[in-house]
Amino acid sequence: MTDSRTFSKNGVNVDLFFIPLSDISLPQTSLAQSWLSDDELAKVARYRDPKAQMKGLQVRAALRAVLSHYADLSPQDWCFEYGAKGKPSLTTALRQQTGLEFNLSHSGDWLLIGVAQFHGVESGLFGVDIERSRPKTDIYPILNHYFSPQETSALLALADEAGQRQRFFDLWALKESYIKATGLGLAQSLKSFAFELKPFEQLAVESLELSCQDTALRQSCGVAERLNVYPHISLQVPLQIPIHTLDLADPMHWQAHFGRLTEEYRFAISLAHAGNASLPLTLTAQLSSIEYLLVAD
Repeated sequence: MTDSRTFSKNGVNVDLFFIPLSDISLPQTSLAQSWLSDDELAKVARYRDPKAQMKGLQVRAALRAVLSHYADLSPQDWCFEYGAKGKPSLTTALRQQTGLEFNLSHSGDWLLIGVAQFHGVESGLFGVDIERSRPKTDIYPILNHYFSPQETSALLALADEAGQRQRFFDLWALKESYIKATGLGLAQSLKSFAFELKPFEQLAVESLELSCQDTALRQSCGVAERLNVYPHISLQVPLQIPIHTLDLADPMHWQAHFGRLTEEYRFAISLAHAGNASLPLTLTAQLSSIEYLLVAD
């Protein structure tokens, strides 16, 4: 299925696919395996836990199915390459052919796949993260190791522990999306940049429709028809991001958004392009089951 939408001359289009990971049948498992490359099958097989193997298989198959929404390529025809720190991307030839950038994240039983198309700029950086709040995590020792002084002070200024815990995981999702966009991962210190999150009542909020063809799926997952997304989060970063494929003389303009999928899960998007002005962003969100993706091609 190809994407037939039309886009503005300048701007960024980001599509978010929220996919709950669940058990699939043996025929669906065989189909998913048939889409993967030998290298991917070997990576999946290295997981010792059978549940981890199944999730690894589903993540890779779902990505291939989603990408096939945008081009006349079968799921098994997509080819990938990996950055120095392991960030996956399409091969150079496929990026030039399709104009697609993607990123993905999974936490607990949810997978998030983001697909970005940059228009009017030569290239862009893109990262997404989905994060499950974990009530047993002792967040306070982590603050000094991974959060900037500004982020720590703002978090501790919140009145109650529940609010501090929510803010911790919101910030964690934003920071993860940023280091995934840069491609540096944890080789980049999480204290080397900072997000400024105002109290929720002071944040701008946009309502984003979560499209879904299966009402029962939405109800079983406990998600609403519309998501609250908080755009234009302030980000303080070094002027030069050490990515070898970029001209370091050009500063990057960053945009960050985050939102809540459920009370337990939140998500974040970080994207950047060379230049000093923001690009219009068109954001869509879709809820889809793994079973639907496996038969939709």
